[in-house]
Amino acid sequence: MDTAFPEKLPPGTIIGSWQVVSGAGRGAYGAVYRAVLEGQEAAGWVALKVALRSREERFEREAEVLSRILHPGVPRLLARGEWTGGRWRVPHPYLVMEWVEGLPLYQWAWECSPSSRQVLWLLAQLCRALQAIHAAQCLHRDVKGANVLVGANGKASLVDFGSGTYPEAPPLTEAPLAPGTRPYRSPQALRHAAAHAWDGARYQAGPEDDVYALGVTAYRMVTGVYPSQEEDPAVGQGTRQEAQPVRQPPHLRVRWIIPELSALIERMLAESPSERGSARELADALEAAAARAGPEADCSLETSAGFRPVVAVVPEPLGWRTPLRAGLIGAVLACLVIGLSTQRVSEHSWPTPPEAEQPDAGTVGLADASVPPEALAAAARAEDAPLPEELVALEMPKQPFAGQKRPPCKPHRETEIRGGCWAALLNAQSPCEDDGYEWAGKCFLPVKARPRPDTSNYP
Repeated sequence: MDTAFPEKLPPGTIIGSWQVVSGAGRGAYGAVYRAVLEGQEAAGWVALKVALRSREERFEREAEVLSRILHPGVPRLLARGEWTGGRWRVPHPYLVMEWVEGLPLYQWAWECSPSSRQVLWLLAQLCRALQAIHAAQCLHRDVKGANVLVGANGKASLVDFGSGTYPEAPPLTEAPLAPGTRPYRSPQALRHAAAHAWDGARYQAGPEDDVYALGVTAYRMVTGVYPSQEEDPAVGQGTRQEAQPVRQPPHLRVRWIIPELSALIERMLAESPSERGSARELADALEAAAARAGPEADCSLETSAGFRPVVAVVPEPLGWRTPLRAGLIGAVLACLVIGLSTQRVSEHSWPTPPEAEQPDAGTVGLADASVPPEALAAAARAEDAPLPEELVALEMPKQPFAGQKRPPCKPHRETEIRGGCWAALLNAQSPCEDDGYEWAGKCFLPVKARPRPDTSNYP
């Protein structure tokens, strides 16, 4: 047994036959670690995913989904088991999967600024992975940029099957929609959730929902923004919101994109599920378009411009009235934040993280055996409480990315973190979006270094 928390396992921790090397990320239901087979470090790394709470049934379903799929674009399931640990020394399921080396999709697009041909081949790989998933009668249900890793050789992999399912899988939530990420949900899913907010009737997702989510991913990869939906009803409300602006095709937003790629992305985003086509049909079309495209398909799409962050600017004080005004505004905002925080805690029944607890001096060092039975029962109830739907953040890298700006960073506009310059996202707090990096409770994006001027024309 181990008293370490599943989300903070130190290097060297042994789980089954595997030894933790370092942390690799955390999601809503599990923490992922880089690990090796104990005593066989030369055999290479594996991805060790440990459930954040005991009796996590999603791990059972994720293991079943992975065991049914055999495709190079999907990590293989290597082992599974239970690790007894945590504050209450209870069993936590874990999965061991093939390690996938690569960058998250949007970060890869930001760094590499790919061409239309490269995007076509990459999307074709992801469609082939979806084809294998759907052929196994499974669904991913959370296709998005954060769940796509791109290797140095351009190999794309679809990861994180925590929301995956198969026909005979028992439902695990009472909400109309399975856990996922709202901007990637199909119009049919959003309309169903709005219509059944009160009766809880479950939406039956299909392969066409995965295809639509891939279309959203592709659109954002090449344009830097999410596609607008003409009808986007508020989930949980029975009223329809005002119509959103009609989505612009990618070729109206991106200068160098070829028409074939723009048309195929629009096809994935079609309102009618039947018009989107199957993953296999799309893979065939993407591969054919990449093969027959001319030299214009090799021009960079300059996708990095779409991910340029909005930085927070701190204005200089204008006089004695400015601090006073700022203090009054700060007090009002603090009251609003406290009120909203209290409301959110009561809505989600979110248990206090163990590391955030502040015990008094009299309780430090007490054995778990001295915990009263009613406290153990309360902890078990908290463990069973539903987790928030979207709790995903990218771990801050230990060194700057290639092409990232290095210090000196611009005062008041950029923050130096681990040797690189980062821009804070306005109005964004942890957990960050799938392309934001978390640091000290805030969300950041890397600042891209400006290219050095060409000195070949100078004497």
